[in-house]
Amino acid sequence: MKAAIIPADNTQPIRFADIDPGQELSGLVGGDFQLVGLRDYSMNMYLNENGKLENLPTNFRATVLCNWAESIRADDYINGDAVVLGPIDEEEGEDTGLAEVQCSWLERFDAELSDLNHVGD
Repeated sequence: MKAAIIPADNTQPIRFADIDPGQELSGLVGGDFQLVGLRDYSMNMYLNENGKLENLPTNFRATVLCNWAESIRADDYINGDAVVLGPIDEEEGEDTGLAEVQCSWLERFDAELSDLNHVGD
């Protein structure tokens, strides 16, 4: 299913890949994962549940997404790489892939944040 991988390294773009969440999520986030619901955007984010304890780098883009969706406290932040999938299918209880409109939105989000990071360069 289609996923967006948001690297903590802001110089790397958000990339899209077809993944099998049951097989690949732990590897993509670098360990045990936790889910953060991005309900306003009909998406879910997976991140390393020990990212802060392991002192992984802060993920600015994932933090902004979670703040916009009011999924984390305003003073909280995300550490490490993050994976975004579609909402969980309520009947099956399984993850769903991102729709094309969500991928397009995430691409624009990434481009606009990148532009903001280079203001004044």
